[in-house]
Amino acid sequence: MRKTAIVMLVLVTALVFGLPQYCSAQGVSFGLKGGINMAKLTGSDAGTNSMKTGFVAGAFTTVDMVFLNIQPEILFSQKGATYEVFGLSIDENHNYLEIPVLFKFPLGKIVVPSIYVGPSLGMLMSADVEGFDIKDGLKSTDLGLVFGMDVKTPVKLILDARYTMGLTSIDDSGIYDVKNSAISLMVGYAIF
Repeated sequence: MRKTAIVMLVLVTALVFGLPQYCSAQGVSFGLKGGINMAKLTGSDAGTNSMKTGFVAGAFTTVDMVFLNIQPEILFSQKGATYEVFGLSIDENHNYLEIPVLFKFPLGKIVVPSIYVGPSLGMLMSADVEGFDIKDGLKSTDLGLVFGMDVKTPVKLILDARYTMGLTSIDDSGIYDVKNSAISLMVGYAIF
């Protein structure tokens, strides 16, 4: 997993800094976005849990090409789940630094709706259950698949809705099948 994290980080760095110089891009933009995550845990060993609301925010670069846009992002993302135990609501909190690389297909010119898909690498920053640290029991990286849509307005405001599906179990022991999943709703602004 560590090699995968390094490869993804190199890929994102190359896309953010190198690709605009070597491709026939029509434009490059940079922006900020933020919003909410509605996350839960899935998989055969996740148990019965419900969505936990968290925060997601970060930066993105979009390389506009003829029929396709490439958008690497760096996001702080709160995930986890809420469990009901003996009538009490227990929160399991996972904080990730996520690096999605999205392949966007724009469908307009002035108001620009886009659909997108791409891989995401999450690096675990912290994890706890009601204040008790559980980070050592979780993998340090999480691979996911992101798909969704956004709409960019003429005033550079962007509305974004996505689903991030965990592809690998986050359990470090390798015994349990528990994966992250999150629905994210964000608002962004293309600075330039």
